[in-house]
Amino acid sequence: MTNVDPSAIIGNGVKMQESTVIEGGAKIGDNCVLGNKVVIEKHAVIGNGVTMDDGCVIERKVNVGNDCKFGNKVVVEGHAVIGNNVKMGDDIILEKDTTVLDNAIIETGTVLPAGKTFPDGITSKAKYHPS
Repeated sequence: MTNVDPSAIIGNGVKMQESTVIEGGAKIGDNCVLGNKVVIEKHAVIGNGVTMDDGCVIERKVNVGNDCKFGNKVVVEGHAVIGNNVKMGDDIILEKDTTVLDNAIIETGTVLPAGKTFPDGITSKAKYHPS
């Protein structure tokens, strides 16, 4: 059963699966599509026309721009900012305080370390090992 906190603001034309969870204070824009087991945590802001495939987790105080496409199992940690028209593959982790610029394309298996900017920041495939 869909679990939407009464304080969340849901835009027009939003489609979500029964397993979707939207926590208090979250804002979901118009015409978004949220897959199975998508979790939008407190005070996250999702723009218009965003599609999130199965298993995505958007943590607290994340801001997602308009017309973004998330693959399966994308995790965006707290306070990240994602620009407009960003496309992401599957199994991606954006660590806290990251920034993704408009029109970026992020490949499957990418990890963006905390505080970095994409495409200008350091990324790695599958697993990040600090130098």
